[in-house]
Amino acid sequence: MKFWQSSHVFQHPWSTVTQAFWRKYPNDYQSSVYGTDVIERYVDADGKLHSKRLIISDWNIPSFMKFFFGETRGYAVEYSIVDPVEQTLTLRSQNINAVSMFSMREEICYKSVGETTQLNHQAEFLFSVSRIVDEAAENWLVGTITEAARKGLMAMESISVKVEEEMRPALTAIDDIISTETIRSARKSIDSSITDAEKFIDSSIEYIDSSVDSLTQESSVKFT
Repeated sequence: MKFWQSSHVFQHPWSTVTQAFWRKYPNDYQSSVYGTDVIERYVDADGKLHSKRLIISDWNIPSFMKFFFGETRGYAVEYSIVDPVEQTLTLRSQNINAVSMFSMREEICYKSVGETTQLNHQAEFLFSVSRIVDEAAENWLVGTITEAARKGLMAMESISVKVEEEMRPALTAIDDIISTETIRSARKSIDSSITDAEKFIDSSIEYIDSSVDSLTQESSVKFT
């Protein structure tokens, strides 16, 4: 059995990276992945999105292993959970064909860290074809998953940039709306302050006039 793991930090917020994840296939970097099919999807009582997908890809099996496999197309089932509160996307996957000869399990987590997203990726695989080829097959798979992960990061980065470019006009429009509303609110506040000031001045003038009239009348009484 072989174990493999890697980590990466995307310089993009979690919301962008998760959008990129759902749009990952097909991409220009991983032509070996034919596509995905959603088998099941639902939102639980806590607001978490659960998905079950079928991943179809070409294994690119080396010549010394084709005798045992025959079929070079691989099928895997992926289970994922999106937690919008904790801002995590966790998934695990496992092959569902050729299971009598080998098994491969992957676990991946995308977690929000400030304005960035932390990726943790680990896998384990076991071949049980023959002692003669098991070690070579596992070493081949280590190299394969390393290269696939590298290309996957390139794809995710490319798609994340595309997502941000698509969102920019909407964000700009929102900023414009907020700015306009802020200006309107400021103007309203200023107008209200001016009105209050005018009322205060008018009230003060009336009070002064009233006081002057009162004093005048009192003086007239005294000197009469």
